[in-house]
Amino acid sequence: MARLNPTDLELFERGVLVRLANVDAGYGAATVLLGVDFEARAGEVALVTGPAAAGKTTLTHLLRLALPSRSGRALIMGVDVARANGRQLAEVKRKIGYVAETPTFIEHWSAFDNIAMPLRMLGKKPRDYAEDVRELVDFVGIGEAADLAMEKLSGAERRRAAIARALAAKPHLILADDPTAGMSPADGRRVVKLLAEMRRVGAGVVIASQDESLAECAPMDVWRIDRGRVAKAAAPLEAEAQE
Repeated sequence: MARLNPTDLELFERGVLVRLANVDAGYGAATVLLGVDFEARAGEVALVTGPAAAGKTTLTHLLRLALPSRSGRALIMGVDVARANGRQLAEVKRKIGYVAETPTFIEHWSAFDNIAMPLRMLGKKPRDYAEDVRELVDFVGIGEAADLAMEKLSGAERRRAAIARALAAKPHLILADDPTAGMSPADGRRVVKLLAEMRRVGAGVVIASQDESLAECAPMDVWRIDRGRVAKAAAPLEAEAQE
């Protein structure tokens, strides 16, 4: 097994979940991310915003290990991704929860069973996870729809179910790619507030969206991406609604 760098592991233990340094990434002949420096920490929320086709989704794919970097250094959960072996990468992936822009489900399964899927994949039995999943269902506000087939849920309920599923395995890092797409402003803000609540239990949250106003939903750092280049806002935007 490839040896992990003690210094990298120490960063992770100190709460640095992601550190990208001068990273390029892309697809085929196209380079989409250029010299990216980015950091995500436990207990904090980062909003990555920018115009369409700026590279937000590519950054999300990079962070969830669905896309390799081409250059630079990508350190995720204390692991140098370029140097890690398959087992180490699989362990990193287990620490990441992902909410896709268009979540997919097993439509004839209930919301409860879809949310429990990550736990079933870990080999857990219903008696071991039923209580935890019910708590998640209540947390995201779809208690009355939990036993309905996914095909019967509204768009907002499906998005909440996707969040619950991403949280089921208690990840260190939660990634959400355009989580408010197709939702009303009120429902979108509720979804972002749900995601941001996870900072209270020590998780790091990265939200990619074109909507800069989402920074008003909760305390978060704002990063702007344009034409593949990322820059952190001069100072975190303060949430309008203080808790």
